[in-house]
Amino acid sequence: MTTLYTLALLLIGVIGTNLIKQFFPKIPEPFILIIVGVFLSFTPIFQNFELEPKFFMLMIIAPLMFLDGQKQSFSKIKKRFSIIFLLSVVLAVATAIVVGLIANRVEVQWTLPLAIALAAIVVPTDAVAVKSMTSSVDMPNGVGEALELESLFNDATGLVLLDLALSVLEQGKFSLIAGIGHFLFVAVGGALIGVIAGFLLVTIRTNITFRTVSPETTIIPISLLTPFIVYFLAESFGTSGILAVVATGIVHNWESNKLQLTSTRVQLTSNTIWESISNVLNSIVFIILGISLPIVWQEITHMGLVGIMQLLGLSILIYIAMYAVRYIWAFREDNQSANTFFDSHSNPKQHRFLSHIFAISGVHGTMTLAMAFSLPLTIANHAFPYRAELIVVATLIILISMLMSAIILPIALPKKAVAYTKPDLENTRNKMVDYASLKVSETTANPAVREAIMIQLQSQKGWLNDNHSTRNYNSQKYNILLNNTKDFIIHYLHSDSVEQKYSSEVIDAYEKILNRLKISSFFPTQPPTKIFSLCKGKISSYKVARPK
Repeated sequence: MTTLYTLALLLIGVIGTNLIKQFFPKIPEPFILIIVGVFLSFTPIFQNFELEPKFFMLMIIAPLMFLDGQKQSFSKIKKRFSIIFLLSVVLAVATAIVVGLIANRVEVQWTLPLAIALAAIVVPTDAVAVKSMTSSVDMPNGVGEALELESLFNDATGLVLLDLALSVLEQGKFSLIAGIGHFLFVAVGGALIGVIAGFLLVTIRTNITFRTVSPETTIIPISLLTPFIVYFLAESFGTSGILAVVATGIVHNWESNKLQLTSTRVQLTSNTIWESISNVLNSIVFIILGISLPIVWQEITHMGLVGIMQLLGLSILIYIAMYAVRYIWAFREDNQSANTFFDSHSNPKQHRFLSHIFAISGVHGTMTLAMAFSLPLTIANHAFPYRAELIVVATLIILISMLMSAIILPIALPKKAVAYTKPDLENTRNKMVDYASLKVSETTANPAVREAIMIQLQSQKGWLNDNHSTRNYNSQKYNILLNNTKDFIIHYLHSDSVEQKYSSEVIDAYEKILNRLKISSFFPTQPPTKIFSLCKGKISSYKVARPK
C-alpha cells in the first residue's frame, strides 16, 4: 500500500507542476519540479526517504534509455559512430580521469579509486534537462545533436567506470589489463545482449501482428515490458543493462522503419503512450531529486561549516574542470563530424562560441542522482568510506550545472523565434473548418448526416471554447451586440451576391449552425467589431460599428 501511495504522490507532484508552471513561465521546469519535490518530502510517506538504486534504475532509467534508443536511427548511428564514440566514451573517460585526479588531490584522505568513483558518477550528462532549460531560446542544431548523441551512451560509460572503481575498492588492487577486459565485457556484452534480445522481441511482435485481430492489445504491452525484460537479462549476465536497453531500442527503431511492423493505429498509440511515459518519468526524476535534498541537507549539517565549505569548493572546482575539458575538446577536435556540430576552425569566433555553448550545456541530472544513491552501504566488509560526502558533492554538482546553464544559456543564445501566433493558428483553423463545412454541404446528400457533421466541424473552432476575453466586456451589451452581429451575418447570407455563389442548402445549413451557437461563447477571442471570414474565404470580413 505504501508503494501505491508513493506513486500517487509522485504523479500528483507531476500534475501540480504542470499547473504551477503556467504561472511562472520564465522559471525552467526542472527547478519547479525540484521545489515540488522538496514540499513532498515533508509528507509522512517521504519522511526519511531513501532512494532504492536498483528500483530506480529498472523502473525509471531503463524505460527512458529504451525510448532514447528508439529515437535514434540506425543509419544515423552508423554514419555518426566515430563522433558518438568520441563523445560518449573518449570524452567521458577523459573527463573522469581529470575529475578523479583533482578530487584525489584536493581530498587527500580519499583513495584514487574512491575519487574515480565520484568522477564516474558526475560524468553522465542529461540532454532532457538541457532541453527544459532552453525551451525559450534557440539552441544551435549542431550543439543540440551533439548533446543528444553524447547522452545516448555516456550513461553506460559512467556506470561501467563506477563498477570498475567499486571492484578495485572491493579487491584492493587494480590491473590495467583486467580493467580494460572488464570494461569491454560489460559494455560490449550488454550491447550484444540488447541487439539479440531486440531482434527476438521484434520477431515475436511480427508474428503476433499477422496472427491477431487486434494486434495493439498485445504489441503495446510487449513494447512496455521490453526495457524491463532486457535490463533484467543483461544484468543477470553481469553486463550493462543500460547499454542493452539502448541497443534494443535502436533495433526496434531500425526494424519498424524497415518492415513497418504494425498498423498506423498501433504506431500512433504506441508513440503517444511512450511519449507520455517519458514526460512523466523525466518529471519524477527531478521530483525525487527535490525529495532527496532534505536528506542531503541532514548529511551536510553533520559535517560542520569547514566540511561544508570544503565540499562546496570541491564541487565548484570539479564543475570548472569538466567545463574546461568539454570546451577544450570541442574547440580542439578536428573530426569532420565535430566540425559539423561546432562549425569549422576557419570560423574561429563562431567555433569558439559553439564550443562554449556545448561546454556549459553539460547539465547533470538523472544518472548522476541514481549512481550517487547506488553506492553500497558496505564494501569489503567495511562501511563504505565517505559515502555521504560523495552523495553531497554529486548533488551540489547537479545543482551547480543546472543553475549555470539556466543563467548563462538564455543570455548567450537568442530568443526562439515564434513561427506563428495563437490568433494566426486559430484563424487558419477556422478557415479550414469553414472550407470543410462547404465541402460536406456540397457532397453529403443526407440532410441529417450533413447537419451533424457540420455542427461537429464547427465545434472544432478554437474560439468556441475560450471564454476568457468575455470578461473584458459588459456581458449584457456584449450579448446584444453579438445578436446584432449574428443577424447581420444571416442577412448577408441571404443577399443576392451570396445566393448567386452558393446553393440554398449550403446557406441554410450555415444559418442553422449560427442559430445553434451559444451567444455567450460566440467570437469570444475577438473584439466585437470584427466578423470572421466565412465560407472558404469567399465571404469577406465585415465590421459592425459600436452602438453610440
